[in-house]
Amino acid sequence: MGFNINKDKLKSHFFTFISCIFYALAINLFIKPNHIVGGGVTGIALLIDRYLPWGVGLIAYLLNIPIMIMSFKIKNVSFTIKCLIVTTLLNFLIDALAFLPAMTNNPLIAAGYGGVFLGISVGLNYRYNVSSGGTELLGQLLITKLKNMTIGKILIIIDGSIVLIGSIILHNPENVLLALIMIFVSGKVSDLVVNGFDYVRMCYIITAHEEKVASELMRQSNRGITKLNGVGMYSKKRYGVLMTAVSKQQFTPLKESVLKIDRNAFVIIINTSEVLGKGFK
Repeated sequence: MGFNINKDKLKSHFFTFISCIFYALAINLFIKPNHIVGGGVTGIALLIDRYLPWGVGLIAYLLNIPIMIMSFKIKNVSFTIKCLIVTTLLNFLIDALAFLPAMTNNPLIAAGYGGVFLGISVGLNYRYNVSSGGTELLGQLLITKLKNMTIGKILIIIDGSIVLIGSIILHNPENVLLALIMIFVSGKVSDLVVNGFDYVRMCYIITAHEEKVASELMRQSNRGITKLNGVGMYSKKRYGVLMTAVSKQQFTPLKESVLKIDRNAFVIIINTSEVLGKGFK
């Protein structure tokens, strides 16, 4: 009698664990030793830890309890239980790895490296559809009540308030800049973890020579091209609109080929985070 192992679930659990490790390392190696207060529940825990030395992980876990209770009422039970398990693991690791020495005493370098480690953690969580609770989950819950707000605005208000309060309590206005650097780096790194380095560009080519342009582009590469019919609302002229997705390596040859055939072509380029289909993912 064999065991059925779900490889996708196993992979998800493994990278969830790795994500928690990176988050715990970010806190203990860079953020806490250099007294940087970023956003999130962990930011509040870092502040409270200065007065109640219970451990950042334990404090963050206690702060997450009301959020989890809200989640039970608003979200489904399986989602909340999954969040609770990840939150428990994460905060346990934060305190378990608290013995590690600081990697640097330079707050600027700490903000950069802390952002890298946090970005890896956040990116892995997003990629494998897990949540460690905190203000991210709180934002998801509040948006069900605040219909006129977006989750981005809610998180900016919550995390921005935490950073400002932390800077006032620490008597350190530099903390705002350090927190912004850390958040910026974290965002960029998490995007790389989710989307990789090989981003795709979506191209819309408006030209009066659509057949020639399409033939040349298809001769150059194996990318598919879709023709749309467009009408200039001012001139009332009909144009062919060619739509295609290309990798960053293919973009420059595409642009050169289009302009060689039609110098008056109108080309719109959109950076696209993900394309699913033949020739891509």
